[in-house]
Amino acid sequence: MPNGIHVLVGDGFVEPDSDIKIKIDFIEDGSSARVFEIAAELIRAFEDLDSVLITSVDSSMATSLVLEDVQKSSLKIFLRNLLKQADDDALKTLDWKPLVGQYLVKAKYIALKWLDEDVADGQPAGIEDLTDHIRQLASETDVRHLPDYPSINPSRLAQSLDEIQRVKTKFKEGEALTITLDSTDYQVNLKRTWLPSEHLQDVETDRELSNIVDMVLVIRKPDLLGKSQWQFKHGKRAFSAPITDREWLDEFDRGNHPLSPHDALRVRVKHTAKYDEKGNLSEQTEEIVKVLEVIKHQDPPTLI
Repeated sequence: MPNGIHVLVGDGFVEPDSDIKIKIDFIEDGSSARVFEIAAELIRAFEDLDSVLITSVDSSMATSLVLEDVQKSSLKIFLRNLLKQADDDALKTLDWKPLVGQYLVKAKYIALKWLDEDVADGQPAGIEDLTDHIRQLASETDVRHLPDYPSINPSRLAQSLDEIQRVKTKFKEGEALTITLDSTDYQVNLKRTWLPSEHLQDVETDRELSNIVDMVLVIRKPDLLGKSQWQFKHGKRAFSAPITDREWLDEFDRGNHPLSPHDALRVRVKHTAKYDEKGNLSEQTEEIVKVLEVIKHQDPPTLI
């Protein structure tokens, strides 16, 4: 189906495949322009939310709108995500688009449910718990073959969620909004219109987030001069990072850890994500802060 806007009216309408279906039940009391304005603002809010969510997977994404039907007293909108190919050789080895698409659907669903919670004035909304949940969903895609899925900046996420909340205020009494994600209908609570940005607790706009994980990396090229990064392989993905474990490096320089082709290191890796003042991800870095073990490569036994 070509991208764009399509309007079909009649009994022969068949619902298309879509990632998101938005249904607005509205009261006919004049111009329908108000309903289309609500729909347009909601779509823009979802597009902005997707642009934030995708940063945990490190891919670029664009969303197209397909409007398939206009029915009396209701407006149905069908959307699907168009995911652009990232410039990453590792992603070219797998069918990553369905995985990322499912992640975006699940993340939007938990965000909508979170927005419908009752938050008292002046109380923190716990957006950090939401960002942790979203990061876990991103890591479950495993499209990067690495555990370095950065957390979303809470301030930037709050900006996107604010837009969804503002759209809710434009509905009239008796109207309804239903979002269908992955064949699951969710009735949005239009009375919950608190703004996440007003319930942030000690969240800096310009910040750095980091996490530490243990990994096993196959050595491709060591840094023998101590001035560059070591090159590794993790699954199908190439991985480069400096080793900052000074004690182990001194032992390596003294010849205490001889390496052979296909040897691996069990290491502790620090992943750091830096965000600018607008909450956008500006830089990601990795460093090996501790070498735990050298794993010697063993050839399979020869059958005689």
